[in-house]
Amino acid sequence: MLNFLQDGTIIRAFLEEAGIMSDEYTEVTTQGYFSRLGGSIIGMLVGFLFLPAAVILLYWNEGRAVDAIVGLEAAAKQVVEIGAGTLDAAADGKLVHLSGDLSTTSPAKDPVFGVTAPGLIRLKRDVEMYQWREDTHSETHENVGGSKTTETTYTYTKVWDSTPIGSGAFHHPEGHGNPQMAVSPATFDASDVKLGAYRLGPTILSEVSKFDALDPGSAAPPGGYRRDGAGLYRGNDPGNPAVGDLKVHFEAVQPQTYSVVAALTAGTLGEFRGARDYPIAFAAPGDVSAAQQFKTKASEESTWTWILRGVGFAIMLVGFLLIARPLSMVLAILPFIEGIAQAGAFLVALILTIPLTLIVIALAWIAHRPLIGGVLIVAAIGSLILFQRMRPRRLAPAK
Repeated sequence: MLNFLQDGTIIRAFLEEAGIMSDEYTEVTTQGYFSRLGGSIIGMLVGFLFLPAAVILLYWNEGRAVDAIVGLEAAAKQVVEIGAGTLDAAADGKLVHLSGDLSTTSPAKDPVFGVTAPGLIRLKRDVEMYQWREDTHSETHENVGGSKTTETTYTYTKVWDSTPIGSGAFHHPEGHGNPQMAVSPATFDASDVKLGAYRLGPTILSEVSKFDALDPGSAAPPGGYRRDGAGLYRGNDPGNPAVGDLKVHFEAVQPQTYSVVAALTAGTLGEFRGARDYPIAFAAPGDVSAAQQFKTKASEESTWTWILRGVGFAIMLVGFLLIARPLSMVLAILPFIEGIAQAGAFLVALILTIPLTLIVIALAWIAHRPLIGGVLIVAAIGSLILFQRMRPRRLAPAK
């Protein structure tokens, strides 16, 4: 109870004892006007680099999207249905679709922990380490005269995480050191996996990903580890973990029915390269038709296309904002004027980014599919006209 009172508040002390919160450090720094102005000029130069980067990303992404559409459409028309029970010599060298049961004579095995089971197709080792994590929260205030005061709080928390956190980069590394992770997450594949009578090549096998939890079995764990529920634990007390303690769990792909769309070469199912050199290597759990697998892949490609469009748009918008930053900094002597300037810069950057993004996308489509590209050009011009009409008109002088 004394420790609780010494740490400030009962709630905070409770969180510290539970390992949810450990400690915080707050620093206050002030950046002068001319330092901020110099930083904005450097940012402007960076902004000029962001613009071509955004154009390149947007143009490449649309080309990638067109390749995916053309490749999937062409492949869907040439896929051949075969049975999984016996080898079909007539289908050799073709793109095939088949459904069957996965099997292996050499089950996957973890060489460190010795975990395996009859018929395991794939085995995944999941590892978490109890370690320090640094969280940063900053609040800034612009001051009269153009300076800026920043209050930054660094919070250090102990968490379970599967990714090693490098404590050397912490702002306050003292007392927050993380050790190296003794074992890492890994995936192990059986050496001879078949779908019916056909062998799965590495590319197709990597697409087999329906993992379920696996008990490590009764085999004695390596030294330093103990059984803990459905997994293994390295440390003194699972109920009171210390930094560096490990939790290890396993997942596996058991023998089951899978459906595959792949190239057939001498009895092995591997990656197919068709129109636009687009790779085809599909694997789905259960008895799934080829049409459904192509539809699923097309949906995934569409999602990635929109994500990358958003990234390209954001990079271009940030580029314009950085270019305009020195102008708002000139007015930063009075904070409210700086805020107005920043709002105006954002609006201008948005007005420039929307049509330019559409134009880049349109040019990419014109190179591949002119009709769609032409429609996008019209949309880009329309957005420019719309923004022009949204501008406030000057009132005519009174006579």
